[in-house]
Amino acid sequence: MATSDIATRILEGDVTLWVDNSVAANRLGWLRAPEATQEELHDLTRWAESIDQSHILVLGMGGSSLGPRVFAEFLANQGGSQRKVTVVDSTDPRSFADIPLTDTAFVVSSKSGTTVETEAYRHFFFERIRHPDRFFAITDAGTPLAEAAAELGFKRIFTTPEDVGGRFSALTYFGTVPAALAGLDLAALFEALPKVDIGRWAASGVEIAEAALAGRIPVQLVRAHQDRALGMWTEQILAESTGKEGKGLLPVPTRSTEGEYQHSTLELAADGIAGLASHLFGMEVATAAAGHVLGIDPFDEPDVGASKAITRRILAGEKFDPKVPRVGLDELAAYLETELSEGQYAALSAYQPLGWEDDLYRLRDGLAAQLPLHPVTAGLAPRHLHSTGQLQKGGPKLAHVVQIVSADYGPRVAIPDMDTDFNSLIRAQADGDAVVLGERGQRVTRVIVD
Repeated sequence: MATSDIATRILEGDVTLWVDNSVAANRLGWLRAPEATQEELHDLTRWAESIDQSHILVLGMGGSSLGPRVFAEFLANQGGSQRKVTVVDSTDPRSFADIPLTDTAFVVSSKSGTTVETEAYRHFFFERIRHPDRFFAITDAGTPLAEAAAELGFKRIFTTPEDVGGRFSALTYFGTVPAALAGLDLAALFEALPKVDIGRWAASGVEIAEAALAGRIPVQLVRAHQDRALGMWTEQILAESTGKEGKGLLPVPTRSTEGEYQHSTLELAADGIAGLASHLFGMEVATAAAGHVLGIDPFDEPDVGASKAITRRILAGEKFDPKVPRVGLDELAAYLETELSEGQYAALSAYQPLGWEDDLYRLRDGLAAQLPLHPVTAGLAPRHLHSTGQLQKGGPKLAHVVQIVSADYGPRVAIPDMDTDFNSLIRAQADGDAVVLGERGQRVTRVIVD
């Protein structure tokens, strides 16, 4: 099929473009983003200007956190935000237990309204503040989060379209509410959407998918270090959308072209508001096109819930022993060099606090230089469980996941009304993911740091 035909059918919402039993019929609402009215955007901007607090905490995971990160990073690169926006998407209590909250408002964000991390954040921060007029919720209609927010008296509940999946939601309230609070020019962003070169992006999706079918599953994301949040968002939409049925695209963040393995390439080029609009909407189109070529459903995430289920069972007292080998951090490169076979990749999964990304990416870059025959990816956990974790479970059995966990996560920080604490939660998440990865035929090694 010609690329132009694929692009046309995507824009027309032709669900027959994807496999039988695809959930596409209830997942194509993101195509309506360019139709957002100026009145709607003006109302959102005016609402944001009415908020008194100068610091916004966005509490969410996956698509609920990565979109806001993109907008916050973009504004920082452009010279600053109207308000400081902090995204909390780690369960390591060292990330947020002592954040000053005197001048803070809270955006509690979850499409399903049942995300365990978001639920824990809501309980924790509401217990500390108990000012419902400083809380806002973003969720689908009728979810447990919507019900709790109404019962607690949250100042506003933003109801999101049910036919937009989390990773395709950056241009819905999940992204635009934090963006408006940060001071992004939403009118300019949405004015640029109808001008996006859909054909070019569809062609990019076809190209990287055809490369994967030919055995070149790594997709190098050039400039992913320069635009880190945009790189993480791009990793999610590619990996979570395509990593299933033993297939998938493996996004690899790079400073420039690296390694001696076969790969395709995507450059992150979000220069200016029009460039940002092009990348966000264009990558959604490219991902949909890639799903067609790969013969998978790019809109479901069949394996994301597996680790969550084990985590909840561990927290309920059930015993699991992942039985994974342990190595020292200084031994990791030599260990992986002997353990990785041709075509395999190393995936660093760091159960560490927010802000550890600098250390994580330095480690990734060092390993990439020492392991030129193998892609090396990196993700902060449990954030990555809601993105590249789908690829690691449902994609090709080529992953060697390296969990970087702490010997001590600090003083226990209780989660009100949940009968557990964040320290136990993050350990359960690491153990749960290790168990599921092992069941799916992927290798797991653990590094323990102080």
